[in-house]
Amino acid sequence: MKWVLDDPARFLLERAQLDRLTKEVDWLSIAWKISPEMVVQVDIDLTVHGRTYAGQLIYPELFPYAPPYIRPRDNAERWTQHQYGAGGSLCLQWRADNWQTHVSGADMVRSAYELLSTEQHPSHPGVVPSAHRVTEGQMMRSENFRFVATSELISSLMGLAENSRSTLKSLTILHLSAIITSISSITTSSSGVVEITDMPSGFARNIPLVTYPGLGLIFRSENFSARSKISSAVELLETLSTAGFETSDLWVREEATNKYIEKLVVILGSDIESIRIFEIGNDEQQVLREFKIIHPSSTQSRHPQEHQMLSDVRIGIVGLGSIGSKVAVSLARSGARRFLLVDDDFLKPENLARNELNWTTVGIHKVEAVREELSFIASGISVDVRTSRVAGQESGLSNNATLNDLATCDLLIDASANPEVFLNLAAIAKLNHKPLCWGEVFAGGYGGLIARARPDLDPNPLVVRSSIYAYYSTLPTAPFQDAQGYDIDHEIPLMAYDSDVSLIAASLTRLALDTALSRNPSIFPYPAYLIGMAKEWDFEQPFDTRPIEAKGDGWENTATPVNNLDQQVVLKSLFEMITQ
Repeated sequence: MKWVLDDPARFLLERAQLDRLTKEVDWLSIAWKISPEMVVQVDIDLTVHGRTYAGQLIYPELFPYAPPYIRPRDNAERWTQHQYGAGGSLCLQWRADNWQTHVSGADMVRSAYELLSTEQHPSHPGVVPSAHRVTEGQMMRSENFRFVATSELISSLMGLAENSRSTLKSLTILHLSAIITSISSITTSSSGVVEITDMPSGFARNIPLVTYPGLGLIFRSENFSARSKISSAVELLETLSTAGFETSDLWVREEATNKYIEKLVVILGSDIESIRIFEIGNDEQQVLREFKIIHPSSTQSRHPQEHQMLSDVRIGIVGLGSIGSKVAVSLARSGARRFLLVDDDFLKPENLARNELNWTTVGIHKVEAVREELSFIASGISVDVRTSRVAGQESGLSNNATLNDLATCDLLIDASANPEVFLNLAAIAKLNHKPLCWGEVFAGGYGGLIARARPDLDPNPLVVRSSIYAYYSTLPTAPFQDAQGYDIDHEIPLMAYDSDVSLIAASLTRLALDTALSRNPSIFPYPAYLIGMAKEWDFEQPFDTRPIEAKGDGWENTATPVNNLDQQVVLKSLFEMITQ
């Protein structure tokens, strides 16, 4: 109602134009009202071809900068195809996408009358050109039962024999807004059990409180190619019986509850467009619900072709805090499928200010929680974890096992911001000729660092780090250089927003992807970059980037050259040790 008080002249004009319209025509009557929500509305009765349409013209608070809309007063009524569902507003000549402030409520009423009189003509109904563009998401809003069909599931269903009956296992997630179901396996008499493997393992594992399992049946017949009306248990049974299928075990009561056992029922004709999916409800009555099917996208991949190489690259990440957790998830979304995660810490409530994880994993070791997160992103993800502290007080056996495991990775990422951890990873990288990437956010959140060292393309990691420090020495002392590291006991918390950490983590992920893909030439011509997020220290403005060049020793072995005599003595000594 605020718009009326702010613009009384426009309100008086709206009233005058609607009053004038009611005097000019015999098909309209109106009554102005204020709704309980204090919204200005007009009850309108449109008489069209002998039928009265009882509706409402509602003025939004942003009027006249947003259009008024017309809808039935009865929320169950649907007057036209040009309407946003039962009880929804009509899609008229003037809408949000073409609205102009000079258009009045009277113009909207005329548009509604023209639509209904054309479309609902008793002898010569006309077709009104549609401007009612509804997205898939808009249509899905009214669908509470949704079925996700993966590409592999579609292929498996289409491979079933004609006139066949198969069993299935389903998995369901209960959301506040919808029930999401999919099929995890199909069992046929000829092929046995066929697992649907393009479903993320986290979903398929049926973890308590995440998914719950179910059973069901698949019927395939050419009779189902024509889409018959199935809205009740009786109609489903008739459809299956007509196609020659046995249905005596379809509706089975559970003795303890006297309720029908919940089942998923799939019927499929000769093509995938004929597929329909129903659920027999767990109820004392014969309840049947049909699912809205979410088909796989026609676009095979949203990644560049080169990202297929990532599935074979094993990536070792040390430090699964704010940066490491984000980098791991982003790499998985980019196509990486093999990970080794190393961190001794567990998730605390205060970590949620910046970590990629959420409250459901508070109290869980970060590597375990991130592994679980990755398992819900894509199929085929393999994650090894070690809850050990690199460069910490671990047993010699545990420490060596962790370092040896890291040495088998194809790419190492240090997200710990710990200089001792870096020394260990730099040594592993150099000894095993493995690329190393690292990054950190500066205390205060005004900038950060990303860097890498690639065998035979960049100087070794220690030289790159020395070049970064040499660059620092040419500048005024930075606040972060006086700050305590945040990965040690009694730490001073890193003061930065999640957005600050996310920017550096995303930049480090891009650097890691470029390295893992062995791009030549690389899109990063320098081995290290300082990235600014505020005008401070060496940064003149947000997003100011300072590349750092590095020159020095490479990756060759700098140990003392092997002397043949020394080698013979060593070999003899080793032989004696073995034969003792």
